[in-house]
Amino acid sequence: MAPTTKTKRQKSTPAPPTPPAMPDNFRRVLAPVEDPRRAITDGSITGKQVRSLRMSLDLPVADVARVLGMSERNMIRREQGETALSVADADRAFRLARVADLAVALLGDAERAKAWIKSPHRYLGGETPVIMIETEIGTDLVIESLYAIAYGGVA
Repeated sequence: MAPTTKTKRQKSTPAPPTPPAMPDNFRRVLAPVEDPRRAITDGSITGKQVRSLRMSLDLPVADVARVLGMSERNMIRREQGETALSVADADRAFRLARVADLAVALLGDAERAKAWIKSPHRYLGGETPVIMIETEIGTDLVIESLYAIAYGGVA
């Protein structure tokens, strides 16, 4: 009788979920170029592009003005003109577009993402994501909240 060897079955551990490919639709509204970083630093993002982003996200002027750190009146003037945004303002606008694209990727639908970004959430202390995007730490919390929703957490 030949000796039998027992092979131990190894438990297969599931691979961690890979995040879905992040669409760049809202970022392309803001900076329709291959290298958006260059658009931000070169000063080629205008108020009209921010208006297009705002309209695409169905956001009120007040919310986008707050994200950019300016008054509503100044925001309206910027949207009507062809002048370029400052690097800081363009960066904040791009942050909004980037988070909106991530919301689409993780929530699965642009309409759900637009509704989510305008609704208050307990995870964010009762604030809306669009208001939290005003700061970098707020943006981190918004992104954390999106991942918690997408991968089974409570947010």
